[in-house]
Amino acid sequence: MIAIVEDLNATATQGFWVGTAYLLSTSVSMPFLASISDIFGRPVLLISSVALFSIGSIICATARSIATLLGGRSVQGIGGGGIIVLSLVIFTDIVPLRQRPKWYGGVIAQNTTWRWVFYIMFPFCGFGLVAIPSLLTLKPKVETLADKLARVDWIGSLIFMGSATSFLIAISWGGTQFSWSSAATIAPLVIGAAGLFGTALWERYGAKEPFLRHDLFYSPSAVAAYICSAIQGLVLFGQLYYVPFYFMSVLAYSPIHTGLALLPVMVTLVPGSIITGFLITRLNGYRWPIWVGWVVTTVGCGLTTIWDVDTHIAVWVITLIILGFGHGATLNAQNFASQAICADGEEGAAAAMYGFMRHFGTAFGVGIGGTTFQNVMALKLGWEGLSTEIAKNAEVFVSQLTAMPAGAEKTQILDCYVYGFKGVYRVYLGISGVAFFISLLIKHYDMNKELRTDHQLQDNNITKAVDKRLSSYRNSRMSTMANVKLNAVEENARETASGESSDSEASRTQVGSGTATPMSEPEPGAPRPAVIREEDEPSNST
Repeated sequence: MIAIVEDLNATATQGFWVGTAYLLSTSVSMPFLASISDIFGRPVLLISSVALFSIGSIICATARSIATLLGGRSVQGIGGGGIIVLSLVIFTDIVPLRQRPKWYGGVIAQNTTWRWVFYIMFPFCGFGLVAIPSLLTLKPKVETLADKLARVDWIGSLIFMGSATSFLIAISWGGTQFSWSSAATIAPLVIGAAGLFGTALWERYGAKEPFLRHDLFYSPSAVAAYICSAIQGLVLFGQLYYVPFYFMSVLAYSPIHTGLALLPVMVTLVPGSIITGFLITRLNGYRWPIWVGWVVTTVGCGLTTIWDVDTHIAVWVITLIILGFGHGATLNAQNFASQAICADGEEGAAAAMYGFMRHFGTAFGVGIGGTTFQNVMALKLGWEGLSTEIAKNAEVFVSQLTAMPAGAEKTQILDCYVYGFKGVYRVYLGISGVAFFISLLIKHYDMNKELRTDHQLQDNNITKAVDKRLSSYRNSRMSTMANVKLNAVEENARETASGESSDSEASRTQVGSGTATPMSEPEPGAPRPAVIREEDEPSNST
């Protein structure tokens, strides 16, 4: 982020919007794209989303001004929102709920240019555009284009996207770009809140086919699960935004060093999520990982509040490991909790709502963090008799801070940065604690639900070829195993026959010679076995 701000001569506020523009457009687009995928089909919407993401990446990579970059990030966000939410929805279409849990750039910035962050996405986007039509062949619905367009909830979608954008913009720039008491903040905040309330009324009473499923919130457990999802997005992405900022400003780490410093949270978040997924599938329960995850996350948030100017490396490494495991546990569990709680056949809509709520919280997390950091840091700067303008351009000032010679002024400024970060981390700590208590409201629902969906995979040339190879492999394995078993049976039969033949030969030897076969000497005083001779055999005559 700092490299982008410096290269495009942007302000800290404009640099802040580089991340916020993507998060905002991602969050706003997700419910609408998930809804119309029921009408136009998953593959069409997924391909369109990848295409939009690719176009946005091209715009960002070639941007020569901050305005162009923000436009590209918005387009990229719409595509990213579609990719995220449709991936969740498609997964619910093809995998039963009980089995889902177990399946479920610093070097660039320093050594080349920040534009490579976007260049590197092109091969993956190209692969997706080629692979998706070939592999994702869901059975299409037979409808005319006019019928499909008529089914779209245009009124509700437009009201929602406009009001959500207005509301998130006000949250993002309130207290930073504009004061909370200014008309620039109050007006979009009120308009956005009123629009969201109007959307809820329209979806409940006016829409023939609502794109927001109000029945997903039919129980306190569902409401609690979605609120926890939003809070996790808020805390997780807020920390992923401000922890690197702390490393680069207070600890004066380079982009490479900062990326390496984040490895503890990255290498524990994914394994934590995978392990939790397997345990959820095996134990058919999702509440305990949610509770444990929030306790661990809250502990990690508490540890970030003790980070200082000279924090030892062991302290922040342990903190990030704890945060990684905590977020990893809740990430999977809350997703599948929402799918288990919903009615049969609504798992796709529940997954889409989970994704939306988490990203809606993400936009809040960065916005609330930015507001808290700037205001708390400005307060500390005022106490120290320093310019509060440093807080408004904190990211841009990092390069100047790094170049400053050691002295009293630099120490004071670093203390102000730390004070601002502690303010942000304390907010995240309090919110995490609230999330734990909310999660206690989530009840257990059986995950052994029948897979019900109108979007089912159909065979194509690739899947047929794969199935043929798998069938051939299975037949070969079965034939090999059958031959092994047959050989084992024949070998046992030969050994048995050989043993019986030896016993028979030994018996004949005993009878013919009139002597016993060599045997162990009986215990003294024990009766010896009788030896039957031919002349001693009883007569058959009566």
